[in-house]
Amino acid sequence: MNKMLRVTQLSTTDTIGGAAVAAKRLHHELIEQGVASTMYVAQAMTQEKGIVEFKVAKHAPRKLNRFIYRAARRLQPRSKFPSGGLFTGAWTTLGNIPLWGLPSADIYHLHWISGFFDFRSLPELARRAPIVWTFHDMNAFTGGCHYDQYNDIKCGRFTAECGMCPFLNEEKGIDDLTHKTIQRKARVLSRVPKSRLVVVSPSEWLAGEVRRSSLFGNFVTRVIPNGIDLDVFKPVDRAAIRARLGFAPDDRVVLFVAENLNDGRKGCRQTLEALAPLMDIPRLRILTLGKAGNTEQMSGPQYRHVGSLHDPQAIRDVYNAADLFIITSLQDNFPNTVVEALACGTPVVGFATGGVVDAVDHGVCGLLSPTGDVAGLSDHLRTILNDDERRNAMRSVARNRAETYYGVARQAQAYRALYEEMLSGDIGLDPKTSAPLARQR
Repeated sequence: MNKMLRVTQLSTTDTIGGAAVAAKRLHHELIEQGVASTMYVAQAMTQEKGIVEFKVAKHAPRKLNRFIYRAARRLQPRSKFPSGGLFTGAWTTLGNIPLWGLPSADIYHLHWISGFFDFRSLPELARRAPIVWTFHDMNAFTGGCHYDQYNDIKCGRFTAECGMCPFLNEEKGIDDLTHKTIQRKARVLSRVPKSRLVVVSPSEWLAGEVRRSSLFGNFVTRVIPNGIDLDVFKPVDRAAIRARLGFAPDDRVVLFVAENLNDGRKGCRQTLEALAPLMDIPRLRILTLGKAGNTEQMSGPQYRHVGSLHDPQAIRDVYNAADLFIITSLQDNFPNTVVEALACGTPVVGFATGGVVDAVDHGVCGLLSPTGDVAGLSDHLRTILNDDERRNAMRSVARNRAETYYGVARQAQAYRALYEEMLSGDIGLDPKTSAPLARQR
């Protein structure tokens, strides 16, 4: 293209949560590759060039705008899962107001926009420019849940307009809030031309769920995995880092990471159950990273909690301190943590859940057991912890896999190609023929 491509990325925040982190990494790399990328967010945690914070009142001070936004968020109707899982409606009390200050662009790229961008604004947004929407979870095509599995219950009703939601605290049968939400979303999407909106999934699993959904099943869906900065997340002096963090050279360190360690979907309980039979392993240490929450079970001399970290280099050092990274999500899209661990040369042991299967080559750079198979997971942990030679061999392969497939430069190149394909009018309209760009072996 002759002129500089202008892309506006929409995200609720610029740093909080894996989706925001992934969006910001892409934003930075697109700029590096000559794209005029702007990040438009409800709340900016950083003040960087190219990041534009939404203003409710154009000339009001930043603090006042933030106060008004937070007040509007509090006024939004909320329903809660008994399990504590996220549930977000498609409508916001802000309505179309975020469109007023939206930077103009050749392409609008939506990320995780819950509580910020109203679903009803999609037709107007599509009228202004083509839309790429990266789904970081399932919320866009469900009646409100961000994942349709909590603990041992898996719903799947998003394929048939939801209703009879097993998670909500209400008994309204088929015509409940989730069913009404799906119907309203369908009416909005009927006004969005299919040539003006393409869905991107970071994982093959989520792409499959999108294609099964009653809402987006007829839209083109592509697979582009999230990328990371391989110059930041890389192997460094492990011995020095372990010494600084208080670990002995012969400690066996297992790392578990979650934004909220109490999130049942992230499998904290399953992690504890898998680790319980391993306490006989000499010098076993369990390192946890994230919001502590209620973690009485993760206490004692074998446990070390480093809290919630935001500095990428500090997070990198934690990955490097570990012998293994464990992931026990019961349902997940494409966890940044898995790719970050691989890039640092840390083998991954976990459940074969969602996008984890895309990233981890079983038996080569990690070991996976079927989702929920705690006994199998425990066996895998023991196998790798007791086999120094195999674990060390996996370290170099893990780094090589990240370099080959998951650099943010590769991700940005794939998005640039998609943007230009949409602007040229050559986008295929058959969702079943849209070739995936991931799942390499």
